[in-house]
Amino acid sequence: MVDMSKMKEEALRRKREHEEKELRRQMASSKPRSASRRSSGSRRGGRSNPSAQRALAQQQRTRPKKRKRSISRWVLDILLVLGALLVLVIFLSPFR
Repeated sequence: MVDMSKMKEEALRRKREHEEKELRRQMASSKPRSASRRSSGSRRGGRSNPSAQRALAQQQRTRPKKRKRSISRWVLDILLVLGALLVLVIFLSPFR
């Protein structure tokens, strides 16, 4: 039993380290930091709350990415607009 609890603690510690490493990598790749930001962060104490970082990472993961519109979607939208314009011209045409 003692071995199982030690194994669980070790697994949780490794998982937490991995999440923190992943968060640091995402934060570094998402935005380049300016010199003023770094100096203000070091003045406040350097480290922020790890639970807040995890919450921020979870929020970023749950936010869906905006997908690029495919060519077929563009064609469909263009055809719908042209069809609507054609219907307007037919209804408003004085030569019926």
